[in-house]
Amino acid sequence: MMTFVLVHGAWHGGWCWKKVAPLLRQAGAEVHAPTLSGLGDRAHLSEHLDPAAMDLDLHRQDVVRLLEYEDLTDVILVGHAYAGMVITSVAEACPERLQHLVYVNGVVPNDGEAMVDQLEIVRGLEFTSWIRGCLDRGDAFLPPPATPEEVGKRWGIKDPVDLAWVGARVTPHPAASFAQPVRLGRTEASAVRRSFVGSSEAGFDSVAERVKKAGWETYHIDSGHDPMITNPEELTEILLRIAGKS
Repeated sequence: MMTFVLVHGAWHGGWCWKKVAPLLRQAGAEVHAPTLSGLGDRAHLSEHLDPAAMDLDLHRQDVVRLLEYEDLTDVILVGHAYAGMVITSVAEACPERLQHLVYVNGVVPNDGEAMVDQLEIVRGLEFTSWIRGCLDRGDAFLPPPATPEEVGKRWGIKDPVDLAWVGARVTPHPAASFAQPVRLGRTEASAVRRSFVGSSEAGFDSVAERVKKAGWETYHIDSGHDPMITNPEELTEILLRIAGKS
């Protein structure tokens, strides 16, 4: 059986895979879509945890513990945007459980790089300066888009129903997770196959070009930043194609 673990990006939650998960299950896959600590349906943890503890290490453990407690192996681990950091870190922790890593408009860090180090090339100087300002001030959380218009501008979502749905569910993102660098180096982790799914959104073309030169298979969707919301059928088809080749 195909096994997918779908990891959401910043400000999102496991809810963002609601359109993709049932399509994968209809194709016979086992699907898990966890929510990272401090976000989505786990945003209440922010009231009980030290914000400094809600970092990349914690988000890695969220996924690693799921893999361990569900006893998942041969997993196709999918990471959207910020979750590129998370799945890269998970591969370092338990490569033996993974079959394939799939980055959906996901950042692809080098050793010692943090999420904030990825932003300028994919999001531009203005957005990066805003994030760095939040980190420099010691803000505990990065605020989500406040209006449907801001949601649409940031993530390329146009449908009014989708805008309302996303806008009602985004939550502040723990700032510490953007500041903590990933540590790489395990040979077993580097051997896990990887693919990249990019979209028409400006910025990620350079990431796709870089990983293609490294030998990754790359795919393209004519969409904004969140194809799991705007183009779920197309993204599902690509994920199933990747699973068939793994």
